[in-house]
Amino acid sequence: MQELIELLRSEPNAANAFGALASAAAAILALFVSCASVWISISAARSQREHNRLSVRPLAEVTVADYEDSLRVKLTNNGTGPLIVLAVTVSDGSKALDSLIEWMPSLPEHRPWNTFSHALCRRSLQPGAEIVLLELAEHDGEINFPQCRDRVRQALAPLTVNIEYTDIYGTMLPPCRKDLSWFRRNL
Repeated sequence: MQELIELLRSEPNAANAFGALASAAAAILALFVSCASVWISISAARSQREHNRLSVRPLAEVTVADYEDSLRVKLTNNGTGPLIVLAVTVSDGSKALDSLIEWMPSLPEHRPWNTFSHALCRRSLQPGAEIVLLELAEHDGEINFPQCRDRVRQALAPLTVNIEYTDIYGTMLPPCRKDLSWFRRNL
């Protein structure tokens, strides 16, 4: 170290050269840090955009309920963002219709359905919400409910429900399919 100091004292041009090299090294280091900062900023922006898209992603689920006193098929949004239904298709393998109610037999003695939904195209569903596609529940004192229930079970058993949907960004998500053969188990 002592020799370096002696060299700088004796040769003024060596001191200038050393200062120029140090300045160039600092400039190269500053350029490297700047490039690294730009790369980190771009990566963070991409990650944030992906996080934002995933934080409002819907997740469709078709659930069934088959009890002695009620039958139900519903669509639920188990995701974290709004679900936009593009199409509901109910099929028996050879023919497809827009809703479950179109496949159902007429009920005896003008018995009404508790609730049902027709075509759901362009309907939105907030996170945690549900749409009842079809429900039949026993009324107090009803004596012919077992026959109604079994007719509906027979009609539901061969069907498959297919839900096509998007998120709020218009991204097509994998369709939700539910085979309704569960209703066959009590026939």
